[in-house]
Amino acid sequence: MLIKNCKPEIVLPPCDFGREIVNVIGHVATDISPVFPYLNATEPRAMFNPRAPTLRFRFEGYMVTLQPHQMAIGGLADGDQAVEMLARLQRLVNDTWDRRDEIELSTVERKRLSPLAVYKLLPGTNCRACGQPTCLVFANKLVAGQVDPTQCRPLCQEETYREQWAALQAMLELAPQ
Repeated sequence: MLIKNCKPEIVLPPCDFGREIVNVIGHVATDISPVFPYLNATEPRAMFNPRAPTLRFRFEGYMVTLQPHQMAIGGLADGDQAVEMLARLQRLVNDTWDRRDEIELSTVERKRLSPLAVYKLLPGTNCRACGQPTCLVFANKLVAGQVDPTQCRPLCQEETYREQWAALQAMLELAPQ
C-alpha cells in the first residue's frame, strides 16, 4: 500500500454564480510520484509530466491532478462527495501500485492538442473538402474530437502533404484520447 493516510482539504473555488462546487486536495505524507508512470500506462487520457512531476486525468468524470504529496479533484458537488471521491482515488492509486508488477509502466508525455499546432500542419487551402468552411475551423473541431483527421482529404491523400500528415498522426498519438 502506497498511501496509508490522506488528509482531505475542501477548497471552495472563487465565486461562480449559478454553480456550487467544491474541490478537494488530499495531502499525503508519502511521495506518490513513483506510481505516476503506472497510472499513465493504465489511464489512456492521462497527461504526464515527469519533470514537474504531475499526472492529470479524468477519474469517474472529474479532473484529477496528482503531485508527489497531493491528490486534487475538482468540480465536486459538496464536501461529502469530495471526501468519498478522494477515498476512491486513494484506492485506485493503491490498487495500481499493488499491481505494478503486472503493468508495463509508461513515461509517454501526452499533451493536449493545440488548434494552432494542428492548423499549421493542414494544407491551409480552405478547400472545404472536409465539410468545414476553413482549415482553422477544421483544426478546432479536430482538437475537440468532432471530426476525423482523414476528413481532410488533401492532407491524407496527396503526396505533397505526406510529411504534414505524418506529423499530425504523431501529434495525435501523443494526445490524450
